[in-house]
Amino acid sequence: MVRIFIFVGLLALLGACSQFEKDKLQSTRDREALYALKVWRMDGRVGIKTGADAWQANLFWDHDSRQDRVRISGPFSQGLLSIVIQKDLVLINLGDGRTEISRDPETLLRRRLGFFVPLSSLRYWILGIPDPELPYTSVFKSDGTWSGFQQSGWTIGLDRSLEVGTRVLPGKLLVQGSGVRLKIIADNWEIDRVGSDHD
Repeated sequence: MVRIFIFVGLLALLGACSQFEKDKLQSTRDREALYALKVWRMDGRVGIKTGADAWQANLFWDHDSRQDRVRISGPFSQGLLSIVIQKDLVLINLGDGRTEISRDPETLLRRRLGFFVPLSSLRYWILGIPDPELPYTSVFKSDGTWSGFQQSGWTIGLDRSLEVGTRVLPGKLLVQGSGVRLKIIADNWEIDRVGSDHD
C-alpha cells in the first residue's frame, strides 16, 4: 500500500513539473506574439488609488503603429478625458473645449490627474508584457507559474487572462508603483491580424 502511495505521489509530481514547463513555455510564447501586434483595441474599466484618494472610470484604449488613443470617463461619459499619444508628444482633451499639448507626457498627466504613470511603458503593460526597451524581472507564483514582472520600480501583475482568438491577453491587470495602484479590467479586446494597420 505504501508503494502505491509513493508511486501515485511520483506521478503527481511529474505531472506538476510537466504542467509547470507547459505554463512557462505557453506564457513566453504568448508574450512574444503580443510584441508583434500592431493594431488592438481594449474596452474596459480602471480603478485608480493614490494615497487616500480612489476613483473608478470606464477605459477605452485604441492602438496602432502611429499613435495611442485613450478615453477615460465616468458613468454616462461624465468627466470625459481623451489622451492621444504620438511618440514623445501627448495631446489631452479635457472634454470641455480645453486641449493641452506637451512633449513631456508624464509631467502633463501628473499635473492633470494628480499621479505619475509611464505612458510609454503602459502601452506594453496593458498587454501584460514588459516594455522591450527597459530591463525587467519576472515574478512567479508559489507553484512556479509566471504571474507578472517588475520594471522601472513598478510591479505589474496578471490576475486574470482572456483568450482572444489564438492569443492570451489580460482580463485583469494590477499595476503598482510610486504611490499609485491601477486595477485595469478588460471587458473586451479586439485584435487585427498581425502586421495589419489602419489605412
